[in-house]
Amino acid sequence: MKILKLGQMLGGSNAPSGAVAFENLYSLDFDGVDDYVTFGDSNDFSFGNGTSDTPFSISAWINMNDATKFRILSKSASGTNIEWLFGVGGSDKLGIFLYDSAGANQIKRESAAITSDEGSWINVVATYNGSGSNTDLNLYINGIDENDSVGKTGTYVAMHNGTAPLNMGRFVSDSGSATYSDGNIDEISLWGKELSSGEVSAIYNSGTPTDLSGESNLIGYWRNGDTAGTSVYPTIEDYSSNSNNGTMTNMASGDIVTDVP
Repeated sequence: MKILKLGQMLGGSNAPSGAVAFENLYSLDFDGVDDYVTFGDSNDFSFGNGTSDTPFSISAWINMNDATKFRILSKSASGTNIEWLFGVGGSDKLGIFLYDSAGANQIKRESAAITSDEGSWINVVATYNGSGSNTDLNLYINGIDENDSVGKTGTYVAMHNGTAPLNMGRFVSDSGSATYSDGNIDEISLWGKELSSGEVSAIYNSGTPTDLSGESNLIGYWRNGDTAGTSVYPTIEDYSSNSNNGTMTNMASGDIVTDVP
């Protein structure tokens, strides 16, 4: 299906007259064993300085073969480099987790279990206003608020700007153990602001991904196989203006597939 970009709903510009219509043709297929996309470390991907946090949001389209520990996007590494995780936990609950330099100090928001969503494309969004409170973390599934529970472990003040890489489809705990996604991820965007419920609904767009490339406050927008360039593999192009390209790791060109929402 062809859709024009959202324009001013998300803070960007209206699509110009005669603009090429938007098409979503590809997604990435992750094997749940060792597949992931890495973007390296950048200040763009950190939202705390050890004293205070700043707002950010994440949106993604996912199709899970197995919901358990389906890792969407994280900035994490072993030791005290862990910063944040957006993904599904061991109990099949979608969650956004923020860490104060180590896994023992965290705040989180989780949904109810989403096991029943395995095998179907869904849009998932996490938002945060930067307050330092778990009650200001929010989750949405298919445009609907899915906040179920909040949690806090240890002492949380703020995330730290560490050296961990940003990874798609992979999470590394502070102990160094890694877990991976089993299924497809597509049209993932990272924002330097708290998306409103209306903006989340516009991104969901009644179940059809839409063009986000012209929107403001985008840190990265990865279409996972669709590209404006002449080649894709192993580069995952950033469709924002920030050139935060990623690299497919332990993956093959055949992991770029035509299964899309």
